[in-house]
Amino acid sequence: MRLIVSAAIAAAFVLLQTTLLHRFAFQGVIPDLSLIAIVFIANKNGTISGQSVGFATGMVEDFLSFAPLGFHALMKTLIGFLAGMSFGVVIMDSFFIPMLMVGAAAITKNIFSAFLIALTDNSVSTGFFSITTLIEISYTVILSPFVFALLGLFKILLPKARG
Repeated sequence: MRLIVSAAIAAAFVLLQTTLLHRFAFQGVIPDLSLIAIVFIANKNGTISGQSVGFATGMVEDFLSFAPLGFHALMKTLIGFLAGMSFGVVIMDSFFIPMLMVGAAAITKNIFSAFLIALTDNSVSTGFFSITTLIEISYTVILSPFVFALLGLFKILLPKARG
């Protein structure tokens, strides 16, 4: 049940970022809220949850974008797995650790995206080192503590204490 609710919340963030957040775009760039949700869920529940939620979220994003089917799913699954490796190892504080983890995830996402695009289509410039990429990463990192605090209110996303 926790996995289904986690995937639904992350998918809701995809819908939010593809519909309403365009009004708050900074130079045409919106933050990747679903990435923040995947990092939160993966850190709290491990690699299996991270991969599953990442895949489900990526598929929703694939259906809502013009990207090839599976492009976002592959990237978000990888991010979910890598972030899930921090389960039980990295303890979240309220501000800096979420920013560091989401920053690392955003950079990894952009590197992996640039690699996949370069691998499949030589005619497209990836723009990994563009100002747009830096704005997206910064915007996502700045919002991460607030989204982590919001997601922390959903007790179903958190693992049950072992007794």
